[in-house]
Amino acid sequence: MRLHALLARLTLSQDAVGDLMQELCLRLCQSRGLDRAKDPFAYAYRAAINLAFEWRKKTRLKLESLDEDCLPVQDSPGPLATMIQVEQLQQVLDATSRLSRLAREVVVMHYIEQESYEEIGRRLDKKPQYLRSVSAKALARLRRLLAADKSRPSEKE
Repeated sequence: MRLHALLARLTLSQDAVGDLMQELCLRLCQSRGLDRAKDPFAYAYRAAINLAFEWRKKTRLKLESLDEDCLPVQDSPGPLATMIQVEQLQQVLDATSRLSRLAREVVVMHYIEQESYEEIGRRLDKKPQYLRSVSAKALARLRRLLAADKSRPSEKE
């Protein structure tokens, strides 16, 4: 259930989640790493994150509809506010896909899944202090990427 929700949050597409869950199951069944993993759930979780960002790179589609479960909870925003929020989330996720694999996993686990650095460290077999540093550098890079994207003229203009 957590992997399903994670894929929904990262893809912003309920239509893609079923296919991605199947793909994830196939990859995990064929993977030798799952058998050797200290924490099989952490291994599957990381595989789901990577699969979702692979999907995002392949599709780059403007999503027409979005299930409310994929968005952060707010006090019933209007349609315009929801559209703006979805577009901003799309931009952040697109920029996140340009981070290194470790940075992307830390950002997703900490900021999207709300995991503590201690829990992330346990899953990734890294020290929490190191992950805080990775996260800070990733956020700085995300800010630069988003600022650069804003300064470029869009295709719509």
